Amino acid sequence: MKKRTYIYIVVVVLAAAGYYVHEHWDAWQRNSFTIVSSTKEPALLQHNVSTLTWQNADESANGFTVAVPSNPVETTALATNEHGAHEPVKMLIAHPDANSTFAVAWEDNPPVARVHGDQVDAIFDAARSQAINATYTSQLSEQRNTDQGFPARQFVARNNQGGYLDARFIWAAPRLYMLIATYPNEQDRKEIDITHFFQSFKIVQNKQSAAR
Repeated sequence: MKKRTYIYIVVVVLAAAGYYVHEHWDAWQRNSFTIVSSTKEPALLQHNVSTLTWQNADESANGFTVAVPSNPVETTALATNEHGAHEPVKMLIAHPDANSTFAVAWEDNPPVARVHGDQVDAIFDAARSQAINATYTSQLSEQRNTDQGFPARQFVARNNQGGYLDARFIWAAPRLYMLIATYPNEQDRKEIDITHFFQSFKIVQNKQSAAR
């Protein structure tokens, strides 16, 4: 297992759009994300008590709002698409501490959509498979549902070092959103924060009406 595997989990938002990361993300690497054992509270308590302070990030200009646990950073990364050309992927990243990262990535007409057209399940299957393959993780669970009337897919994955990836795809055609929460181990992973983050995400403008 490569040392940078957990960092790949953090930047899997790019893989969600069918991309593979070519940037090194030095700022995240400096935070190390070392996998360590925890002697904190029992896992059950950890999962149900939040220590984060949430604030609203108004990204209406980008089509959404979302609650984040620290001042977010908006960035654009260049990544290689299915033809070998470079395309931008927009990202909003919040990194409240060394043990968690929350991010939103979005792109209109990403490669997985260009390949699979209007086949929503195929888009989600491809995006999920690429995310898992790019991060060397194994899928633990998956849910198919809707989010604000749009098709959605949510899954949990884990790597061999214990790092956790919780992700939700939302297909608001022609845009694919991916919400992601990452943790270096099960002890630091908190369902209450993951749920708060996912449920806070609101699409405020889109190019296609939600399904009725």
